[in-house]
Amino acid sequence: MGLRINKSFKIAPGVRARLGSKSSSLSIGGKAGRVTVNSRGRLTTAVRLAPGVSYSTSTSTSRSGSSDTKAKPARSVPDIPAAPTVSAPLGPLIAPRRKTIDGWVAADLRGVVVHRRALDDVRIPLAQLVSAELDGKELTLKTSDVVTYRLMLTTFSVARDLHFAETLARAARLTQS
Repeated sequence: MGLRINKSFKIAPGVRARLGSKSSSLSIGGKAGRVTVNSRGRLTTAVRLAPGVSYSTSTSTSRSGSSDTKAKPARSVPDIPAAPTVSAPLGPLIAPRRKTIDGWVAADLRGVVVHRRALDDVRIPLAQLVSAELDGKELTLKTSDVVTYRLMLTTFSVARDLHFAETLARAARLTQS
């Protein structure tokens, strides 16, 4: 039985730091939702859905930035749009607009619109969408012409981000029902 040292303290409202003998962590959020990053590279996101019911995801990255999952790396060409247009007006939304680091992403009945500051909007037709994956706050959209868009979401609600990705997958018929 070893000696363990663990101290947690509040930095600001909604921000806590934990110092331990083997690692330390920083948590942002409250009872409804929390994002925690520790010194070993693990990112944990937890959302309270109802009293006694929660949803949590956790990913671990090494110091080199690679994930601990054994997935095959995707070819990424983030700056070459699949279908460029100067502006891609939105129709009735099927998934609400989500903010990204440099713009926003939204989905209507015709497809996904990716808006980035200082660049033309990109519309990805639902028929060209091969996968829509959410890993923590990173939304990855892959198209049939081997273009991958990696968008870092900046919205606070992980549940709404997950709902956005699931709605895209259903609309593009990537999942059943």
